Amino acid sequence: MKNIVITGSTRGIGRGLAEAFLDLGCAVTVSGRTRRAVDATARELAANHDAERMVVQPCDVTDYRQVKALWLGAHARFGQIDIWINNAGIGHAQRDTWLL
Repeated sequence: MKNIVITGSTRGIGRGLAEAFLDLGCAVTVSGRTRRAVDATARELAANHDAERMVVQPCDVTDYRQVKALWLGAHARFGQIDIWINNAGIGHAQRDTWLL
């Protein structure tokens, strides 16, 4: 069983990746910026997948300490991390995109 960590996996592409890896029998660490988001995603994913193969942990990827805690939490639960997917993103636009 592969152990996968996916940042930004509470919606969109990250959520789709989490579900696909769970479908393949992998263990997945689901993360998002808020506890509410990761808990809601975990409940939804657990409806069709084994909750024992999931770790859920909030993580703001702009905060090194939170990213380190995400790594340590996943590693503590599963013993190793086989794949880390940096799906979460941040944007600091200086101007509205439509003005470019």
